[in-house]
Amino acid sequence: MKTYETIAVIDAHQSEETIESLINKIKKIITDNGGNIIDVNRWGKRRLAYEIKKKQHGYYVYFLYEIDKSEFIKVLEHNFRISEKMLRYLTLRLDKKAIELKVKKKNEEIEKTIDKDSSKKVKEEKLVEESK
Repeated sequence: MKTYETIAVIDAHQSEETIESLINKIKKIITDNGGNIIDVNRWGKRRLAYEIKKKQHGYYVYFLYEIDKSEFIKVLEHNFRISEKMLRYLTLRLDKKAIELKVKKKNEEIEKTIDKDSSKKVKEEKLVEESK
């Protein structure tokens, strides 16, 4: 399977329900074509560097997925093009090195959160012991 990442910029002036339904539609397109979604990361509303379709803000969503069909990207980008709510999109095919870097970065983030959580617990335990 080939690994792809897609970043979509949705018109931020849409309602939360509309944005969520568009994200679910993208997920459905991926899974209906035999894809496996690895990660969906909502970056949220951000200011655009320049106006797109007279809009200054966009809602960014990141998709990481695996799929076998080579024609799938054309199908996905066709759906993006016909949607008036979509401001911009970018799809990249990841090579092995990029995938390894993403996995390594994700593991480091997980380790940092575990370390933070464990240090918080130790501090809380010390405070509880000192208060006794």
